[in-house]
Amino acid sequence: MGVITKGDFILVTGASGFIASHTAKQLLQQGYRVRGTVRSEAKGEYLKKIFQGLGEFEYAIVEDITTDGVFDEAVKGVDGVAHLASPFYTEGVKDPQELIGPATKGTTGILKSIQKNNPSVKRVVITSSVAAVMSTDSRKSPVVYTEDDWNQDSIPHVEEKGLESAGGHAYQASKTLAEKALWKFIEDEKPSWDAAAINPPLVLGEVIHQVDDPEKLNTSVAYIWKWSTGQKSESDLPGPMGSWVDVKDVANAHIRALEVPEAAGNRFLTSAGNLTGQGIVDVVHSKFPEIKNVPVGKPGTHDEVAKNLSKFNSEKSTKVLGIKYKSFEDSATETIQGLRARFGKP
Repeated sequence: MGVITKGDFILVTGASGFIASHTAKQLLQQGYRVRGTVRSEAKGEYLKKIFQGLGEFEYAIVEDITTDGVFDEAVKGVDGVAHLASPFYTEGVKDPQELIGPATKGTTGILKSIQKNNPSVKRVVITSSVAAVMSTDSRKSPVVYTEDDWNQDSIPHVEEKGLESAGGHAYQASKTLAEKALWKFIEDEKPSWDAAAINPPLVLGEVIHQVDDPEKLNTSVAYIWKWSTGQKSESDLPGPMGSWVDVKDVANAHIRALEVPEAAGNRFLTSAGNLTGQGIVDVVHSKFPEIKNVPVGKPGTHDEVAKNLSKFNSEKSTKVLGIKYKSFEDSATETIQGLRARFGKP
């Protein structure tokens, strides 16, 4: 067992994704060598272009993470693995298995490939989610979750409802089963390497990966885009959404979980607070007064609304990994600035 050190070679799966692209970028900036898995040459070349001058980056094409042995070549020669490849959507889910299959097979697949082709890897960090932590809770609301909590509802829901399952439960079940698969693999196979899991909530922040259409933005960033482009109205406020974190902080958490000895065997909630539509429009009016047709609501009441939402205690990530979370105002401002630069100003 061991931890990675500067100059080591790190595999980042799903490198063209929102969080993974930032993880790869930060690794390069910090002096690591990076191999990213992508689904196409075009996605790999896009990353090579945006990472140019940052350090040694190469990519490996992995078209389907559910295929047996698909990571066999990609894991060879690396010192650490950050496994971020997994689907995230909750609408239009026709069959829970379209989420559960890639999430669980992707996780078990890469772990098997590591054991078979590179058992001397030092550490593996996977991206889990608060979806693997939260439940429909009988405790008095708002609930404060910790890393000791597990989602108790979504797997039974999917088992009972099958094709009639709610999309949210299908996604939550996929993340719960995938993380449980990691810890079961460690328990059963007792590999020489160790592992950690990062459990983020909704992720905001600068978009650096390839997105040509706002319709293809990830769920949480799309939420910011809609609020800041006049697609929401007064009736949508106060718009309580849930817990959030900035993408750069989540990326940093993955890297620190690879580096810090005490991270071994642990899961880490990475929440910076709770998100509301009111908080977003307050930032828009404060930082982007030129944007028109944005609802006003009751300025300054974000905290009042947010306090009624369940919370995810992130003290462990601060204490063990040293994460200092970006403020909502800074994260939302950076998100909106980046989206306007990419898609044009409304």
